[in-house]
Amino acid sequence: MKHLSWRLGLGAALVVWYIFAVAMPGDPQTTSAIHGFSRTRVEKEFQLEQKLQAIPDPAHAESNLRHLTSEPHMAGTEASHRVAEWLLAQYRSFGFDAEIVTYSAWLPQPREIKLELVAPQKLALASPEQPVDGDPDTLDQRVGPAFNSYSPSGEITAPVVYVNYGLRADYRELESLGVSVEGKIVIARYGRGFRGIKAKIAEEHKAAALIVYSDPEDDGYVLGDTYPRGPWRPLSGIQRGSVMYTEIYPGDPLDSDAATSPNAKRFPAATASDLPHIPTMPISAKDAAVILASLGGQHVPRGWQGGLAFTYHIGPGDVQAHMKLVIDYAPRPVYDVIAKLHGTDDDEWVVLGNHHDAWVFGAADPGSGTTTMLETARAMGELARSGWKPRRTIVMCEWDAEEPGLIGSTEWVEANGPELQAKAVAYINADVAVTGPNFTASATPSLKELIREVTREVPDPATGSTVYQAWFDHAGRPQEPAPALPRQPSGPDPPNEVPIGNLGAGSDFCPFFDHAGVPSIDLGFEGDYGVYHSLYDDFYWMKHFGDPTFVYHAALARVIGTLALRLDEADILPYDYATYANDIARATTRAVAHAAQVPGEDSTLRPITEAAAQLMESASRESQALRATSIQSLGPAKIAEVNRTLSSVEQALLTPEGLFGRPWYKHTVFAPGSYAGYAAEMLPGINESLDRNDLSALRIEVDSLAAALLRAAARLDEVSRLTQPSGDSSPLSGH
Repeated sequence: MKHLSWRLGLGAALVVWYIFAVAMPGDPQTTSAIHGFSRTRVEKEFQLEQKLQAIPDPAHAESNLRHLTSEPHMAGTEASHRVAEWLLAQYRSFGFDAEIVTYSAWLPQPREIKLELVAPQKLALASPEQPVDGDPDTLDQRVGPAFNSYSPSGEITAPVVYVNYGLRADYRELESLGVSVEGKIVIARYGRGFRGIKAKIAEEHKAAALIVYSDPEDDGYVLGDTYPRGPWRPLSGIQRGSVMYTEIYPGDPLDSDAATSPNAKRFPAATASDLPHIPTMPISAKDAAVILASLGGQHVPRGWQGGLAFTYHIGPGDVQAHMKLVIDYAPRPVYDVIAKLHGTDDDEWVVLGNHHDAWVFGAADPGSGTTTMLETARAMGELARSGWKPRRTIVMCEWDAEEPGLIGSTEWVEANGPELQAKAVAYINADVAVTGPNFTASATPSLKELIREVTREVPDPATGSTVYQAWFDHAGRPQEPAPALPRQPSGPDPPNEVPIGNLGAGSDFCPFFDHAGVPSIDLGFEGDYGVYHSLYDDFYWMKHFGDPTFVYHAALARVIGTLALRLDEADILPYDYATYANDIARATTRAVAHAAQVPGEDSTLRPITEAAAQLMESASRESQALRATSIQSLGPAKIAEVNRTLSSVEQALLTPEGLFGRPWYKHTVFAPGSYAGYAAEMLPGINESLDRNDLSALRIEVDSLAAALLRAAARLDEVSRLTQPSGDSSPLSGH
């Protein structure tokens, strides 16, 4: 600690003091309060939540999913439009003011997908997925060929090289072995990174094309019984998916700045920085085995052997493959369903969303999320019919074209940016919402404790305890869980709490959080799920493996509905900025250690450690001020001002210029890693500049982050000023 203090001055010293003296308190006190509510309103809130939780019904969920999976409904097709129209009717029947908002985006449709082995023997590959006895959906003739959206068309004949997972470390290993992939077709297995990253890295290493397949070690028979005997991927299963470089920007690839319309100007595809330039296609493990078993060359390095029943080699040997892709790109309609349950105050919104387009039938992805959203909306509609009126407006969104590249949500966020930033207090996302019994969540740090609070109030379908208790037990924490904690500075995952992840990318929270700075949550129930993006992700799979009785769909609707009610009904919005500040402090400490390994860095990071220390001080004052605040003394006008300021703190962490090389990403604290795909990177501008040893970019990113942290601190200071203690007898509950 002395070394850090000497090296970086007072700012780093305060960071270290905060972490050890404040953010790691002793035994927490318990409270039955809920955060953000005056004590006089707590009982009424609990009663409202109990009414809501009594409404979601497994039978309704099952019926909805059966309808949603009745036909393939890929984005850009009329089937996707039919789903949107049905959803519109559902939301209107629940009493929501609903509409379809249509955009036009550059979307692909496969016309010819061909792969064949041409040496040492000639053999046709790119086999379709095989029908399954007892599952009539797998016989549906409307199912199109498996492909990777945003792959370019192309025709290549070339030798084949196996590149393991196709990540940067794998190519470094190949280089150390003297193997070049230039001009070759590379074959990589899915896993450990987003498929678009695999395409990007293959392109950077001058490969001619990329084939991706699902190895049985990663989601097939090595893990358990395969479909239809079990939930894992059969050998004929194919994982479709986009290879758009969404880590650069999502949305319509030909218009990165604004929402699209039929008359929107688009730049040429050749200039789009988020599109790959080498043909990419997915195949089954069954077809991959034909290629891999034929490869010569060296035996693969340790850790590269997959689950197929032969010894893997790198290649190329005598193996050559011929690939031909004809993919039709054109402007195609995108149908977002936007439904509002208007509140007393339409100047504040609680936004919920998931997508409705699917690669094929999409029972888990996204149908389980859509079904859960519908049950949540039905419950809220019944509350409204019984006389409840939301305090804030509830906005429920069903996005189209998520699978190609988060298109529907991104275009809506860009089109409604100023209003969204002025009104949205949070965004709750559900995507692959139910695949089993194990609850999981990721969120901005300011909302993590709210998730824990809510899951303590929702029954778990299997155990008879709460979702929180079952979550805790599955997470394997060594200590017994504590009751609801008082709001105080705490570590990101206290030792007696379940861990909650950070938000990266890969679903529709991305434009809300990373671009617009709306505090966001992503959540669901997980289980054994090996049919992702395949023909077999259908109603039969869900009915037999994912959630046979649909009780977890109903449970998730209770969790989401209760979260929405807490955010909707709170007197003061229940953000935990002390925890957020602590997370940032820890990240800056790690960045300092990272920087110490970079020659010539010296004390470049001092501005961010000092700004992080200032943010912690401001967050501590804000937390103390809210604990001492009484609702009656503030009055409606000041409460509204406090909430506007609180909800804008996340936006203060945005930078108008965006991150280096990818300006669409505005958040200075969180972003998907440039080579990590879906995974979250903390302090992305700082750490990626250090990874590149780019000291000039590092200084720019340091200044940008420090300014953002100080903006956030100033807004928290404003909250402290607005909420000076008044001595009133009804302070906020839980703060």
